[in-house]
Amino acid sequence: MSILNSGVWLLKSSGEFVAKEAPFSRAGGDEIVIQNKAVAINLMDWKFQIFRPHLPFPKHYPFMREGYGIGRNVTAFKKGDRAVGETNWFLTNDTRDSAFQNYSICKTSVCPLTLSTAAMGLCPTRRLEISLLQTTKPNLIHQVVLIWSGSSSTGSAAIELTVTSEFVKRLGATAVLDYDNESIAQDLVQTIKETFGEFVGALDTVGEEMTWRGCAEVVKGLGGDRVGSNLSAGFMNVPDGVEVVGVNYTAHLLNNKEIVEGVWGHFVPESLKNGSLKPASNPQAIGKGLEKIPEGVALCQSEISAGNAVVTL
Repeated sequence: MSILNSGVWLLKSSGEFVAKEAPFSRAGGDEIVIQNKAVAINLMDWKFQIFRPHLPFPKHYPFMREGYGIGRNVTAFKKGDRAVGETNWFLTNDTRDSAFQNYSICKTSVCPLTLSTAAMGLCPTRRLEISLLQTTKPNLIHQVVLIWSGSSSTGSAAIELTVTSEFVKRLGATAVLDYDNESIAQDLVQTIKETFGEFVGALDTVGEEMTWRGCAEVVKGLGGDRVGSNLSAGFMNVPDGVEVVGVNYTAHLLNNKEIVEGVWGHFVPESLKNGSLKPASNPQAIGKGLEKIPEGVALCQSEISAGNAVVTL
């Protein structure tokens, strides 16, 4: 039986997103075909509309979906199971790996974006190398990290992974400062100096020049260290003693087996079970249908700073 699929495409540079027919793909051995029920529009997505790595461009971050087709080697899922995951179109340039369509392909162990991004910024070698939480009980590791924009989806996930306004303090942050203050860099340096523990670096969860430079200024004021940024590249004129590295390869999370097992094997299921992991970023539902996705991208560029736009399908 022929299955009709549609997706959202960017057909020309800096153009508008359009909904049109998309190819339907069947599951490989260790894959599942996902019938998408809802998709979250990430705060980074509008940047792809401007910088467009490839054309035509299908969008790509999923939110909630239902198993539709199961590969022959898959044992953990059956048709009709609900699943959450992250697709990897940005790396593969294959439309089957895009989520902003009715049907997507996903590896059976791939996980949602915000926690994956936070984990890849905090934990691996050559990033901030934060000690990984093994249980839902906070480990007293005496490390201090600066999370820039803790109210963003990745920022809130980073706070929950490291420490398990009131919004950010509710997640477990030790101190919360307003980055719009003119003295923010000096204030952060002083606050971190007064916080017990070893400073191990900063994580820029926004991914803009202003934010990674703000982090770099603070790190320099503390004697130098590393900044992880959601901006993948383009770090020019970095202050002496500071290293800025991009966090842009969450699709390679599966290669970091210790992080996968620690975060997704233990931390997430145990924390969801006892209620200590909070879905902190408030979703803003904007409607139903692929045609609403361009509206969500525009909202994420202009209005939404602490959460995601969500479209049901």
